[in-house]
This record gives sequence, structure tokens and C-alpha cells, in this order.
Amino acid sequence: MSTTEPLRDGIVKWNGERHGVDLDPASITLSDGVYPGIIAALRSFVPIGNKVLMISPVYSGFYSMARAARVETVDSPMIHKNGRYEIDWEDLESKMTADVRAMLVCNPQNPTGNVWTREELLRIGRLCLEHKIVVLSDEIHSDVIRAGHKYVPFGSLADEAVVNNSLSFNAISKTFNLAAMKNAYFYSKNPTLLAQVNQFHRAELSTLGVVANTAAYQDGGEWFDQANAYMDENHNLVENYIKEHMPNVGYTRNEGTFMTFLNFSKVLEAVGAEEMAKAHGKNTAEAYFQDWMVEKSGIYLNPGTIYGTGGEGHMRMNIASSRHVLQEVLDAMAAAVRNV
Repeated sequence: MSTTEPLRDGIVKWNGERHGVDLDPASITLSDGVYPGIIAALRSFVPIGNKVLMISPVYSGFYSMARAARVETVDSPMIHKNGRYEIDWEDLESKMTADVRAMLVCNPQNPTGNVWTREELLRIGRLCLEHKIVVLSDEIHSDVIRAGHKYVPFGSLADEAVVNNSLSFNAISKTFNLAAMKNAYFYSKNPTLLAQVNQFHRAELSTLGVVANTAAYQDGGEWFDQANAYMDENHNLVENYIKEHMPNVGYTRNEGTFMTFLNFSKVLEAVGAEEMAKAHGKNTAEAYFQDWMVEKSGIYLNPGTIYGTGGEGHMRMNIASSRHVLQEVLDAMAAAVRNV
């Protein structure tokens, strides 16, 4: 392949038709992953030793990106209110100190599954603008949205000043399970911000990755729509099963992503996870419980503490599998936790 133009055209068409954001191909920088793009942005806007702000619990990779860019992280933990994780606006603004130079927004939020509304994103954007903080919006789960919810691209917000204070990072690696193809992109409607990041960015694209992603953009839409509806039903299965068969596990209905963030606090207490973690040299009770669950059920879950403040007592589960496999997983988990 001698050009990436078909890939760029696919990105523009996908975003326009599915998400209502009008992109200029010249505003798009191709990358070999969201990681390299965000690290380049952190290096551009956050001096070494300064800070990046995040709403937590949040994708564990954000902390790795910050370490790679040699910047500090600040968590603003959400509050659980009326069956949903909500932003603590007072806490969030209190964390916007002079040494916070960027904010990483996870839209939709991994692992809690929030699909941020237009009003929530505008409020975040205006607070950041007021405090001279650049918004870096990771939107890699943007296609995996549950029925009744709508993903809002940060770059589609009506406030031009807010949009011009942001960069958005995306890929279809979650949409089509193409992570190994190492293909992503980022964009900004502010050419000055984009140019600053591009100075620190270098993409290692492969021909196979470009061809595979182009094919997915051009021909994969119908397949994905079916897959997304299937995952939505998987979420319903998990919710109903846990409520019926695992009453000692807390469930919060998510709005997007193929993750679910389960509250195992009662189970951790029942198995003495805090004490056992110390006895087994584990950093957290959740890390011990991860091993406990593997031993008792053969199921591997991610410990909530790796997602920052607010993840204590929780485990993340991936539901993007066949319903037959998912049923076996739930049965094994239920058998493990039923009698503790």
C-alpha cells in the first residue's frame, strides 16, 4: 500500500456517519496506538514533575502513560449515587491546581462504563478552560455503547473554545478486536495544539495494520452493529444473574464499554483478603482476591485498585464473549462466592 488516504477517509466517514463529528483529514494524525499519542501529548503540555488530572476509577494504562511522560497523577474519585458513578464536581475543581496542566478524560469511562453526557463534558471542558488545563480525551470505547445511551465526541461540543482546548484519541481496536494491528489516530480542531503534539510523536505503522483497519472501516459496520447488540444482551445476562445468584456481589449497570465493574467488598471481607494479602506478599486485598478467584473458579478478573482511587473492593470483568462461555464463567464465579 502506497498511501494511507483510504484509512483517513474511513476515519472521517465513520466519525461523521456514526458519531456526528465533522473531521478535516488534515486534522488527523495517524498513530500506532492511543498510548504513543497520549504520551506525546503529556510531554507537550505537562512539564516534568507537574501533574495530569483524572476522574477515577479510570483505565489503568493512564498511570503507565503518566510514568512514561514523567508526570504525576491526581485522582478525583467519583461518588456512587442512585445506582450510577457520578463526578464529584467540588472535588474535581479543587484538584485543578496551578501544577495540573492536562486532564485525561476517559469517554466512555473504563472501568465503570459511564457514557458521559454532553452536559457533563461541557462542564469538564469549561472548568479546564478556566484553569488553563488542556483536555486529552481517550475515546477508544466510543463504539461500544449500550441501548438508551449516546456517545458524545468531545470534539463535537458546541462550545468552540472548549473544543479548541482539546485533543481526542481513538481507534477501532476495541470495536473490531484489532489491537495487534497497532493502528490509532488523534485529532484536534486547534492546529496549534496538534502541531505541538506532533513534535513529540512518531508512528510505527505497518502495512497489515493499515489494510486491516481500512477494511474494517469500509466493510465492518454491519457486523459490528450485530456484535454490539449481542454485547448489550450479555450485559443484561450478567446483571440478572448476579442479582439472582450472587447477592453478596454489588452490581452497577454500565452505559457503555464491554466491561463491568463488580463490587466484591463483602466477599473480600468474608475470605479475609486484607490479612491474606499481607501473608502472601500481595500489595492489595484485591490482588490476593484475583488469585483466590482463579484458584476457586478458574476465572481471571482485574483488581479494582489498579484503576486508581475508588477501585477498592472491586474487580473488573470483560463480558465480550459468547453467551455460552459467559454463562459458564458466571456459574463458576457463583459457586466460588456462594458459600464464603
